[in-house]
Amino acid sequence: MTSLPTFIRRDWLDVGDGHQLHLAQYGDPTGVPVLYLHGGPGAGCMSEELALFDAENCHVLMLDQRGAGRSQPLGEIDKNNLLALLNDLEKVRLWLGIPAWCLVGGSFGATLGMLYSGLYPEKVLSQVYWGLFIPSENGINWLYSNKGAANLFADEYSAFTALAPLCSNVEQLFATYRLGLKHIDTDTRHQYIRSWLAWESALAMPANEQSSLDAFMSKSLAAIELHYASHQYFGAYALMRAISAQIQAPSLILQGEMDWVCPTQIVEKFLAQFGCDSISYSVIKSGYHGLADDKMFREVVYAIREMANNMKEV
Repeated sequence: MTSLPTFIRRDWLDVGDGHQLHLAQYGDPTGVPVLYLHGGPGAGCMSEELALFDAENCHVLMLDQRGAGRSQPLGEIDKNNLLALLNDLEKVRLWLGIPAWCLVGGSFGATLGMLYSGLYPEKVLSQVYWGLFIPSENGINWLYSNKGAANLFADEYSAFTALAPLCSNVEQLFATYRLGLKHIDTDTRHQYIRSWLAWESALAMPANEQSSLDAFMSKSLAAIELHYASHQYFGAYALMRAISAQIQAPSLILQGEMDWVCPTQIVEKFLAQFGCDSISYSVIKSGYHGLADDKMFREVVYAIREMANNMKEV
């Protein structure tokens, strides 16, 4: 069994706006630099995600985005937007003194990486993504309205919207959840947090129990996800359309056949319209959305280690 990358150091990087980002480094400092981009937005990096990487080949950079994981202040949504996250990535690269790096990530982390690689094509060597989220109106409606995944998971969607029974569209749904997450009563706040996360969990891994997060991490994840969804991901879709053709690095996107968070039809339509020759796309048969799915996990591990080996040979 391959050993996990060993811990090197951790830092909190002041990126301005009152935010300090937690950056943990692992593996071989002389190895291929690989930045891990977590999803959510707001999920933070998990220690078990180190199993994706080859300890002998990679210099692994686990970065918690604004308000997420061990970054401070936890759950902060002020000055937390798409452009800030993208600027943060470049600040981290410059702080580390890395000329160019590889990127890997899933869900919204894949979205963020695709955008960065289009904005800074010469700074990205190669990249692997899974469960790519397309933050279009169709992507948002699929996830949160009654027109998409709700038709496949009717009971779970009823539970999700039970706290917002009078809402007729996603904007009203988001507004109700915003109030719920700020409710003065602790039990009510926790009810809204659990409901928000339970819906996404039901789509990511149907029939599985909701993943356990402590109360603070759950609150910050729900708050940041809602913040981004309420603002249509701060123009991420328009930016993706404009710059995806500028991606130069070899890019692999792995999408689960049964990804109900980010369905294949939305991803494939986007790539057909706005993709480029450097992007490869593969559907994982019977695969779900994230790394909790064994099939997806194995495919991602293989793809990342192939990428690292190829980089070593260059």
